[in-house]
Amino acid sequence: MTNEQYLIVSYFCVAGISLVIGFGAFLWLRKSLREVAVAMPWKGIQETLVRLFPLGILFPALLGFLTVNYIGCEKDTYDKVVADRAYLQHKSAEQISASMTHLVWAVFAWGIFIAILLALKQRKERRAETTSRDSG
Repeated sequence: MTNEQYLIVSYFCVAGISLVIGFGAFLWLRKSLREVAVAMPWKGIQETLVRLFPLGILFPALLGFLTVNYIGCEKDTYDKVVADRAYLQHKSAEQISASMTHLVWAVFAWGIFIAILLALKQRKERRAETTSRDSG
């Protein structure tokens, strides 16, 4: 296999691996997210959370993969990139690493968003409880 063929094959394989990593994270977290969504008192938020979650996990995994650039300071032309198999392997590993890093940040962002929603829910419940005590 030539280095150019290796570049093409590895690029699509790593893209697939990035999506599999994202899909695995989605499968691992979806039950928890649905349980949180069901606990939300707002129907619109429930549906939005469940619909956006797959995209909110898969897109960052793919985005991380796409952020890695083959052309850099040392390898400033396509011919120089393709000439070095070790460089191509390094870039593939860098793509997987970037994909996982973006995925971790996405999960962190989802966690913060859900924590805010749960705090708002708790605040709403406390207000309702206070109102019912004051009127009763």
